[in-house]
Amino acid sequence: MRALRTLVTGDRFAAGQVWWPAEHGSRWRTVGFGAEGGRPAATIVEAATAAGGPRRHEGWWLIPVADEGVLGLGGGPDVSGSFLLGVAEVVTATAQGGRLRRSLEEKETQRSRLLQALLTAQEEERGRIARDLHDQIGQSLTAMLLGLDRQLERSAPAADGARDELRRLRSLTAVTLADVRRIALDLRPSVLDELGLAAALRRFARELHERYGIAVTVLVEVPERLPAQVETVLYRVAQEALTNVVRHARAAEASIVVTVAGGFVQLVVEDGGVGFDPTALAPAERIGLIGMRERLELLGGGLRLESAPGSGCSVHGRLPLP
Repeated sequence: MRALRTLVTGDRFAAGQVWWPAEHGSRWRTVGFGAEGGRPAATIVEAATAAGGPRRHEGWWLIPVADEGVLGLGGGPDVSGSFLLGVAEVVTATAQGGRLRRSLEEKETQRSRLLQALLTAQEEERGRIARDLHDQIGQSLTAMLLGLDRQLERSAPAADGARDELRRLRSLTAVTLADVRRIALDLRPSVLDELGLAAALRRFARELHERYGIAVTVLVEVPERLPAQVETVLYRVAQEALTNVVRHARAAEASIVVTVAGGFVQLVVEDGGVGFDPTALAPAERIGLIGMRERLELLGGGLRLESAPGSGCSVHGRLPLP
């Protein structure tokens, strides 16, 4: 503790100790500076706690602090009670600040674990729904499409009205099947699990070009496969960044670059669109950026954004490799 260290290293006292009760039993744990020999026994310290104020014992000043511990100052001169109470207030404030800091750190750790579990569960649920869409609904629609094709082949040429209705139903079924496949791909691309990040990003780039006409260049220079969790986070960050390009950038081209160097994997998504001022974003417009940043930070990484009006946008994601 800084206040205790200052009192001892400043040669005002020869030794200093702070006693805190252990979590189990009557044992005391100490944090001290200076000589430790001859310090008071635990029973004397407990008696000082019960006294509720400064107490002198065999060359030690014993001062209750923070409603639960005792500050001991040994080998120093006689001092006034007001001085001892002032020291106790400083140590109490320091102890309370330390407890608050530890509490906040613990809560942040718990929040990170909860968020990680939530994202993991979300990816698993996305994968389950995507498989159900592909294996059940997709297969049923494919069967309907084949059945309509057979009916068109068998229908009499004279039944023009019926053939037109069959063609309309076939067209609607084909569009619905394409939508189901697209939704399944957006939820969790099977190619990410089967072939890895590079293949998944190229597939996503083709989908964007087919749907929106944006030409996306993909360059991935990484080992054959990255850890599954790393691949998922990088894919989701790239997906969100390119979705923002579609919604806001009004860009005709974009690029994705993934490289590995110095024990880190780096993701860069760039576009030549209209750009924006990152400091002027409304809270609702920050949700996507916050999501990308939290995904990266959960694995020890970080996010950096570069953009300005008329200068496009560059999203930099960085993750340490395990």
